[in-house]
Amino acid sequence: MRSAMLVLLLAMQVQEHITVERIIVDTRVTDDHGNPITTLKAADFKVRIDGKPAAVESSEWIPETTAARELASIDSAVAGVNTSLDQPAPHGRLLIFFYQTDFARNSARVAGQMQTVVSADDWLDWLDPEDRVAVFSFDSHLKFRLDFTNNKDHIKDAMQQALLTNEPPWPRVVPMPALSKRLDPEQMRKAASPEAAMIIVANALRPIPGPKSIILFGWGLGRLTRSGVIMESKYIPARQALESARASVFSIDFTQADSHSLEVGLEQVSADTGGFYAKTFHFPKIAIDRLQKTLAGHYELEVRKPDTKFRGTHTIEVDVPSQRRASVLARSTFADRD
Repeated sequence: MRSAMLVLLLAMQVQEHITVERIIVDTRVTDDHGNPITTLKAADFKVRIDGKPAAVESSEWIPETTAARELASIDSAVAGVNTSLDQPAPHGRLLIFFYQTDFARNSARVAGQMQTVVSADDWLDWLDPEDRVAVFSFDSHLKFRLDFTNNKDHIKDAMQQALLTNEPPWPRVVPMPALSKRLDPEQMRKAASPEAAMIIVANALRPIPGPKSIILFGWGLGRLTRSGVIMESKYIPARQALESARASVFSIDFTQADSHSLEVGLEQVSADTGGFYAKTFHFPKIAIDRLQKTLAGHYELEVRKPDTKFRGTHTIEVDVPSQRRASVLARSTFADRD
């Protein structure tokens, strides 16, 4: 009898071990000058899921630029073990420039978008040779203007073409990672809102491993009502799709105004996905500098999910109490995987 109870207890322990869930949370931490903080340990992070403390089991700083990798001595370490027959995995970030082109041609919006084209070199000069950029635009529907490339002339041309409301030709085929085969032109034509368009882009990004950054050059999300700005019905599935793709949205508000109602939606999508919101009206170079510093690297936190008693979408909060003036960027929700 005693041995039978021991076997039962062991089985229960094994079952508990098997059902423990862990999630990966991409987190960026910068100081009050915008510089990444790279020396944090797992114990420095405090995570809460649905308001409950969650154990951070590991924390790894992942440098994403050549300069950051050199500081971390990562490239030299890889080179030391590499052979001519064993090529290292390619470095570089995946960036998506998503332009929200105003179909109504509002002067404050068009002028702001033109400013990003005029300053295109500033938006591109900080990219590493290994980085890849794809370009989309949305006016009446989603338009695919450039697949992933490191050719800055092609990127600059696509940025300029995004000002137009024409129907662009399908981008040429590029080596992997590529998006063209994961996009359906008919679905893109039916995407009637920026939120619906982001679902399509996120779903195309999802099979590509690792984090991605969507640079949303825009003028607003949501709809203004008498009670304030409300997010469109497609927003929640868009947020979930971005989460699944490990895609953070960095909203660059190019509206030529000190403030406007629909900036609330841009702030929302960035806060929910682990990005940030910035204006370019007065000081565009400040936004560029902040983006450059923030995208230098990120932490991958392995978090043990506490018992939340239900399956579905959960809130997640990440903080670094020891760095009181730091900015901590991480997604605000995650969904259980079936």
